[in-house]
Amino acid sequence: LRFWLAASLVLASPSLTSAQSTLKLSATLTIEKSDDKAKTNEQIGQLLSHAKEQKFEGNVQRFLENMVHQLQKVMDAAKVVEEKKSTEVPKDFTPPKYRVKAMPKLNAKKITVKKMTAVDLAKRLEEGKDINFKEPMLITNATSLFAPGAWDEVRRHWTAMRMMEDPYLEKEFRIEYWPQDKARARMVGKEMIPFSRYVVNCFHGTPAKPKLPGQNTEHCEQNTTELEQLRIFKKIENALPHMAEFRRNLLEAAGDELKAVIGKGADRWKRNKGRLSYQYFTFGPSGSGANLRPENGLPFFDVLLHGSKRWLLLQEDEMERVASKAREALEFDKTSAYMFFEEKLPELREEFGLKKYVEANQGPGDLIIVPSGWFRVSLALADSFSYYETILKGKETLSALTDNNVWRPAFRQYRLAYCYTPSTVDELPGVKENAQLRGWLSKAIDQVQLDEAITGILDVMLHCGSTLALSGKMPSLNVKELSACTPAVWSKCRKKLKAKLEEKKTSASLDWLPKEAKLAD
Repeated sequence: LRFWLAASLVLASPSLTSAQSTLKLSATLTIEKSDDKAKTNEQIGQLLSHAKEQKFEGNVQRFLENMVHQLQKVMDAAKVVEEKKSTEVPKDFTPPKYRVKAMPKLNAKKITVKKMTAVDLAKRLEEGKDINFKEPMLITNATSLFAPGAWDEVRRHWTAMRMMEDPYLEKEFRIEYWPQDKARARMVGKEMIPFSRYVVNCFHGTPAKPKLPGQNTEHCEQNTTELEQLRIFKKIENALPHMAEFRRNLLEAAGDELKAVIGKGADRWKRNKGRLSYQYFTFGPSGSGANLRPENGLPFFDVLLHGSKRWLLLQEDEMERVASKAREALEFDKTSAYMFFEEKLPELREEFGLKKYVEANQGPGDLIIVPSGWFRVSLALADSFSYYETILKGKETLSALTDNNVWRPAFRQYRLAYCYTPSTVDELPGVKENAQLRGWLSKAIDQVQLDEAITGILDVMLHCGSTLALSGKMPSLNVKELSACTPAVWSKCRKKLKAKLEEKKTSASLDWLPKEAKLAD
């Protein structure tokens, strides 16, 4: 962006012929995008003040006055543009320069998902009911669920151009990106790139070689937890925010001592284990979208801020029924959303009898609610940006999630055993009655390396502590008796960790790690 400002200086020239008695000189001031317009305006004003104080020639003063006048016009225009940007609600996620062609022809021909109005959903929430429906639900134009003015604000805030111009995001925010030829198999070649480079890689084409939706963009969908969180349904009971808060507070309390406990890998462990991700932003160009997949067994909702999406949802039993006959055709662990809708779906319907599924078209402001146990695939039909959040509330789901992370021998999950010794493994759930498992565990515990045992115990305490911390926030769950994570287990793990650190001869005090589990606020 450049501004050219010209001012003329008129001089009388007696040495010239009478036909050319005056001389007009023009000077140009160029203002680049990176230049500070306000500072330039201030300095030109200072030059004019100086010229008047020193009683410079009248034509010099008029020259500077003209320049000041033109600069003021520039400042006024810039102010109008900024005011417009602050109030105008953008219609698209990307500006025209980066926009990938939309694909409206790929919209679902028939909407088969159940629908509910935003008014009815709001009423349901007011009555204290949750959003864990038995089937997926589409709430069209759910913008009324936001606080007054909040919908327009989030749409203004989350645009590609604003994010590209945000100096903090440009410096701190990194996106996990695979080049197109390596994306499908997630082969070696991953890059961590800033958002501006991601936009160039995935959205920006040229008139001679535009980005083709699908063919050039199917690998570009991104899910990130790194951006600011957006809470919509604050009235819904969700265990995940409380569990995430416990982890965050515990690790903050640990501070630098975590390095004394774990060693060189402390920062990496903290990044991988310390965060409980349940809120995401999903964005990508037209034609992007990941493969058919479940959502961690948890219900979730997705609200679209910009763009357009097509969804297909089916339950696990239908997924397995068709997959058993069409493994090669389905390729659900490899096929992008674009290829699924373009090629696989017609084949699955016509040749392999896929019937029990629902579809939806999602526009800006539309909300999709998906229960647990459903597989989903969604395709961006225009450059899109959405927010989704997973929900954890029920006893059975919380119990399964907890045990799946600490103690589920039938699924080869033995992590809780790090807190026991060969002589105490009988105390583990189900071990006393299983001689084969007891014998194997006794030998395995004896062979565990010291550092492995320390990080394993910490993993268990993070999972168990997160669950037990719900005792005060959600007492109806009765977390003390819900899973393998009991208050007694917490104390046992804490004692075992202390012993392992003494064996390692570290200086860690563990003062930040309570001897007894936190069961209430």
